[in-house]
Amino acid sequence: MIGPGAFTVFVLGLRHGADPDHIAAIDNVTRNAYPTAPRLSRFVGTFFAGGHTVMVLAISALVGMLGARFAAHGALIETIGTIISIVVLLVVAGANLHGLRHGGTRIAGAKTRLLPKRLREGTSALIAIPIGLLFGFGFETSSQIAAYAVVFGADAGLAGALIVGAMFSAGMICTDTLDSLLVHRLVAYRSDRLPGLMRVWIVAVTILALLVAVYETAQLFGWRSPVSDLAVSAILVSSLVVVFAYVFARTRRSVTDTALTSPVGTVSPPITP
Repeated sequence: MIGPGAFTVFVLGLRHGADPDHIAAIDNVTRNAYPTAPRLSRFVGTFFAGGHTVMVLAISALVGMLGARFAAHGALIETIGTIISIVVLLVVAGANLHGLRHGGTRIAGAKTRLLPKRLREGTSALIAIPIGLLFGFGFETSSQIAAYAVVFGADAGLAGALIVGAMFSAGMICTDTLDSLLVHRLVAYRSDRLPGLMRVWIVAVTILALLVAVYETAQLFGWRSPVSDLAVSAILVSSLVVVFAYVFARTRRSVTDTALTSPVGTVSPPITP
């Protein structure tokens, strides 16, 4: 089943990369790293997803080795993970709505606020690697990966589970990289329209969080969508990409990174959430 399921897992990874908490963490690190490393800060999302991938592959390998013993409890683990995911999504959506009401231009992240100050305020783009690794310990992430490894790679043992993890990670890396490219572009774009553009992005992320929370809640109570999870994930990711393209197009490429043109000693301090 791993062959036909590979694309499905890839698309599910794309959606996981669009998780509002991922976006918030990448937004925070990209902004903090931009003043000192404007070029490298473009790839904060790649670094974040790379750290996250370590945990994804570790969980996939564990499921592959345990096999049937894990599958016996897979449904319970997935249910607990779904409940936690719903709570986190609602918290993130609520925080973003509160920020929008007060003119905020930052994406709120429940997990980002729980990070140690050293990680939350770090100015190195590479600090996204350990942050991504820590996010991988989340139970909702672990339960999702475990469920996908059982469903799509159960027949292929350890190798099949690792392929599932790798395809999932590939999708996640794509989405997270695009996110940091967008945030970098927005931070570099100096214009009166910047707050408005940021709010467009925040609204899109908030709507995504609410839609996924509602969808997961409905499934938890037994509702079955007339279309597959693959189609739902594709629709959600495509919608976010459309907003991404709109915001990206509204910014100008001609803007020069301020950190490259400013005199030495005028680098802005890190931005904290």
